[in-house]
Amino acid sequence: MEPRRSKVGDVPQKEKKQLTVVMVGARGLRNADWSPFSDDKSDPYCICEIPDKPDSKIRTRTIDNNLDPVWNHEAFVQGWEPGDPLKFTVWDKDFGKKDQCLGTVTLFSSHFDREGFNGDMLLNGAGKNRAFVTLRICYGKPMWGKVAVEQAAMAASGFTETQVVSMRTKRRNGRLGILNVNPGLTRQQFRDFLLVERDRVHYCATLPLTIIMTVIFGLMVWGHGNVSSVYRLHSGIHRAVNEIRVPSRLPDGTRRIDVTLDSISNTAEMWKWIGEGLVPKLGGDASRPGFLQSFNKVLGKIQLTQKRVEMEQCKKISPELASYFRLACRSDSVDTDTFGPAPANYTNMTKDSAFVAGGKLEGIGLVLSKEDYFAFLDVVPPELGSERAAFLARSSWCDASTQWVEVRAALFNGEVAAYIDVKVRFEFNEGGLVDKKMEVRPLHQPSWTTFTMLVDIVFIMLMLTLVLVSIQEVMDRKARRKAAKEEEVQEEDDEDEGGGLLSCCNPCARCFGLFLGDFWLTVDWWGLAFGTGLIVVFLLLNGVIDHLGVQFSDLQQVRLFDERPYGNSSVAEHARYDDAFRKYETGMSMIFAELNVAVEWKTYHRIGMFGFTFYLLFRFFRGCLGQPYFAHMIRTLQQAGPDIVHLSMILAITFENFVLSGCLFFGSGLKDWSTVNNSHRAALGLLSGMGDFASMYDKYPAAALVWLFFFAVVIVFIANNMLFAIMVDHFAEVKLECGQARQSLPAQALYLCQDWVWKGSFRVRNLVRLAQGLVPRLAKITPYLDEEEPRVKRVPYDIMLEALEPAALDEGADPDAVVRSATELFEGKGKKKLNVPAWTKGQPLWAPIQMDVLLACGCDEATALRLLSKANNVCDGRRPNDFPSDMVYHEFTGQMRNVYEGLAGTEDDLRIWLEARRVDCDHLEPRQRKLEALSVEKILPRPAEDEPMLMPQPITSGNERREGMHSAGMSLTWDGPDQNNMLTQ
Repeated sequence: MEPRRSKVGDVPQKEKKQLTVVMVGARGLRNADWSPFSDDKSDPYCICEIPDKPDSKIRTRTIDNNLDPVWNHEAFVQGWEPGDPLKFTVWDKDFGKKDQCLGTVTLFSSHFDREGFNGDMLLNGAGKNRAFVTLRICYGKPMWGKVAVEQAAMAASGFTETQVVSMRTKRRNGRLGILNVNPGLTRQQFRDFLLVERDRVHYCATLPLTIIMTVIFGLMVWGHGNVSSVYRLHSGIHRAVNEIRVPSRLPDGTRRIDVTLDSISNTAEMWKWIGEGLVPKLGGDASRPGFLQSFNKVLGKIQLTQKRVEMEQCKKISPELASYFRLACRSDSVDTDTFGPAPANYTNMTKDSAFVAGGKLEGIGLVLSKEDYFAFLDVVPPELGSERAAFLARSSWCDASTQWVEVRAALFNGEVAAYIDVKVRFEFNEGGLVDKKMEVRPLHQPSWTTFTMLVDIVFIMLMLTLVLVSIQEVMDRKARRKAAKEEEVQEEDDEDEGGGLLSCCNPCARCFGLFLGDFWLTVDWWGLAFGTGLIVVFLLLNGVIDHLGVQFSDLQQVRLFDERPYGNSSVAEHARYDDAFRKYETGMSMIFAELNVAVEWKTYHRIGMFGFTFYLLFRFFRGCLGQPYFAHMIRTLQQAGPDIVHLSMILAITFENFVLSGCLFFGSGLKDWSTVNNSHRAALGLLSGMGDFASMYDKYPAAALVWLFFFAVVIVFIANNMLFAIMVDHFAEVKLECGQARQSLPAQALYLCQDWVWKGSFRVRNLVRLAQGLVPRLAKITPYLDEEEPRVKRVPYDIMLEALEPAALDEGADPDAVVRSATELFEGKGKKKLNVPAWTKGQPLWAPIQMDVLLACGCDEATALRLLSKANNVCDGRRPNDFPSDMVYHEFTGQMRNVYEGLAGTEDDLRIWLEARRVDCDHLEPRQRKLEALSVEKILPRPAEDEPMLMPQPITSGNERREGMHSAGMSLTWDGPDQNNMLTQ
């Protein structure tokens, strides 16, 4: 008699010596590593132990980022005795802290001591989830089905999690001709992952240089700009000039409102403010003459510049009104005639230079206009300047022909080391309105210290590095273009054979395409231009500032007379006086002109620095393209750019219409809308919520309400909603195009650190192997390391992406073509020459990814496994938004094949069971005959060979039994059908 076998282990009873446990896997585990900033999941492992027997522990390997792990860990339980329970605990492996329990379950010996165990057990303490652990328990060596055996063999052979696949998927892929496949990762998902990885490697590599440039540029601005001190200097002088107040009285002695810069409305008030306010203010006090606010020294004199126009008969009115008006009007022609009082006939004095065009200044044609009139006012002592201003006022230096007057003064602050150009401009407009505009323009003199010089040198070196990086990128583009040209058919040569102008322009076009063909390369060249321009302008500006100091020093050497010669003095004395003052005033004019140029250069330099900050911003955008979520935003702006430009054009036209209508509606009564420039400023103020709508409503209530209503509806609501709709639409498209390999910033940083560790450990192992080869003694104290395959220096992302590019995106593609193309690929596997482009371009994107593709593209095995593992972790659980019909058909056929395989397994099991039952039926007749022999020997005589075998009849009750026995004559006979027929049936 054969020994009885258990239902699960199929192990004979006599082999039940050791208990074998297989921890297959778990499902439904809770995520103990959840974080809103990453996609991390639990890292589960399982422990089997006998309570109170610590030496019996069995531990599986840890599977990272998986809530449905498959361990397939098989081991004997040491020290198990009949009656001992088994406790299974699933843990989450955590780095730097205590591991967390994900669930536990205890199996008593009654569950497996008789027939083993094969099934799922509900974990206790698993949280809100219903988590299960799959176990198999038997005695001796387990004899599972083929699937379990192959899975256990793969796990024991050191396969990674991405390679442990079910045999059903293996068989299906074998029939398809697709081997070495990661079944959970499609080509589309891996392609999306490669795009993200390529962008990370290509764009994030620019961030270190960008960060260093930003820090150095900020230090350079902070070291040379001295912004805070210059701002305080500007604010102090601006406030001091604005606070000048000159008392004013009417002819009858009645006091009137003090004259300030803002209240000036005619030339008389202008001269009063200049002579009695500005000159004494700049003249300082007796203790510090010529100083403004203690530390601001006035350099030289105050310069007055005037532009005059010719007077003519008014052309805008009729002759009758002109005869009634009786005054001339200003024309557009510049007046350069000499005017003013003439010197007395009895004196040798010459004409005052203030009333002569050009001011009798020498050599000013290149920097100053000879059509302007110049006058100078002394500030030390201030009485001379006040008297000169009063003389000019009495002599009508400013009259009806004056278009504008400009008052300029140059100051120097030794504490801040800055020149200050103070300019007050009075414009006499049509209608009698006097516009006043004051400008205080500091010019800081950079200080050179060791720190600033070091920062400048580092900045120059960074510019040189950027030049080298840009040239290297150009060379790489040239190499890629040359390689692509060698692969393609030389059609361009045939086109160039035509000659002529086009053939001459083609090299220029190619060169232009190499240097400016890429947007980010163009940005780098513009950044280089800005950086080089900043360096050159900064050096020239320092030279101009140093030259200003030399000019001021030379100007002090010019000898001036204490007072003007009398009228009866000799002609020579008047000539020497005029020559000295002409030289002094010419020098002051040149200083003012050079100071004006320096300030303008400084302004351009600041604009260039502002533009360079935008270049740094673009470089940050370029670096952020390596992060998927940042890339979504940037690419959304890039794709929405044309729509935003067209919307901006419509918005600009609409805005200009509202500006012009506002100017027409409110310009005649409100200053804010009196000119087109003011109207733009007022409309922008209303758009930002800072406009003065109250004054508009007070003047024109109905027009203001109508204008504001349509302005708010059209500009604010419709335009903003259109902009919002454009951005949302393009963002949805970009997010769909970016695929399924989206990583958050913390997750990407974690993967980056893991890559550094992965690469660093490989280099350390290479160093250890090298040291062991050079110093044999180290081999005794260091662990033995197996030889590893060399790894590629640069991952061929572009080649892999080209290989994964489908040849046609036909949704009705025949899946059988996949089988044929894959079969063609693996027919040449022994030669190790895979025609990757021809094969991959025939594969659909939903097909499983194969490691052979990565190896054929130039990756080593370790790098390929690393890429597959990362892609599997990134794309785990993500599915595309749309399913192509061929993919649905492929999934359906795969599921049907799985069903067929399940039915085939059921057929095998049923056949085995029927075979066992047939054996039992074969043993039934001998057993029955043995029973007959025993019954004959002890109860009845043995029946003859031709008689049927004795069988007892069914017994229903005691009376029926007695009646049946009496009718049979107390003998056991067979009344049913023939025995042979029954067995045959």
